Amino acid sequence: MPSSSQHKLTRKELKQPDEFESLLDNIGSFVLDNLRQVLVSLGVVAVVGAIAIGIYYYEAHRDAVAGEQFYTALDQLKSKNYKDAEAGFSKLADQEPGRQLGKLARFYLANAYLEDNKLPQARDTFAQFITEDHDPLYMNLALTNLGVIYERMGDYKKAASAYGQAASVPGPEQMRAEISVARVLVKVGDKQSAIAAYRSFLAAHPYAQQRQDVQESLAELGATDTASTASGNAAALTKPSSFTAAPH
Repeated sequence: MPSSSQHKLTRKELKQPDEFESLLDNIGSFVLDNLRQVLVSLGVVAVVGAIAIGIYYYEAHRDAVAGEQFYTALDQLKSKNYKDAEAGFSKLADQEPGRQLGKLARFYLANAYLEDNKLPQARDTFAQFITEDHDPLYMNLALTNLGVIYERMGDYKKAASAYGQAASVPGPEQMRAEISVARVLVKVGDKQSAIAAYRSFLAAHPYAQQRQDVQESLAELGATDTASTASGNAAALTKPSSFTAAPH
């Protein structure tokens, strides 16, 4: 039986690495060659992460400081310590104009001026506040208060304009602003527009608590019968006979 010939490895072949070892060597060479770049990249990521964390905690700290300043000034306002309240809100509004509490500080600063009977300062501060982007609730309050200021200052046309804008913005003072429009129209001598405004209020709010006051105002303007008919028709169209209005 013929013997099978066996291949004998030469010295050169014994020294030659296999494919797996070559792959490991290539990876090792690549890592060594690019180690500096890898370390730099990791360093950049670490620095960016540290900056992001630092900014987060810095902003959180500023939020906490702003909150403390805001509520301290608010307590001063509630205590009728207007001078300190004005100083606190003014500082916060100037230091943090882009922060939400800084924007609200301007609203409360205007209220502090109004409570302190500093009408020109209150007027200017509310006027500045409403030029910014705010929640409708605060806009409704600010515009109504601006109308109050103009009315106290005797500028009834501007008061009617401010009240009219407040009446168009949903909020807690919306109905009050509607009635105020009619009231200042009487003061400027525009009786017919005032009557129309009062009638519009009765038609839009047939169950409002202010209904009796509005009807009395119409009576003073000589429009009693028309007002009663208009409000009665509105009630008949919208209120079933067995319905009891909920208290407001």
